[in-house]
Amino acid sequence: MTLTLSRGATYGYDQRLEIFGTNGLASLSNPHSTTTQLSNSSGIHLSKLQYSFPQRFELAFSNELDLFADVLLSADNDDVKEDGSSAVVEWPVKEEDCIAVQRICDAALVSCESGEVVRL
Repeated sequence: MTLTLSRGATYGYDQRLEIFGTNGLASLSNPHSTTTQLSNSSGIHLSKLQYSFPQRFELAFSNELDLFADVLLSADNDDVKEDGSSAVVEWPVKEEDCIAVQRICDAALVSCESGEVVRL
């Protein structure tokens, strides 16, 4: 595995992910400021990347705040849905998820400092 991190992209907020394996490739590319693309004899031309963190994650932040409000507002709700399940909205990230992410981060740091593979 190769992991490269940098905060110095002069052309915008560049954040890409590519996972290549024996069964295929999964990738996540950068959102551009518009969806306009021009293809001609001199190449393919795109708009600039969305430059800032707030530009890129505005919708994600909004959705997270909406969910947080739903969790708080439904906490004392005794209602049930038509299927009989609770109408209480639960936060989707569990304690064990947070612990797993921390273990991965700790292992990545140890691997970076030691130059060795850290197996989890």
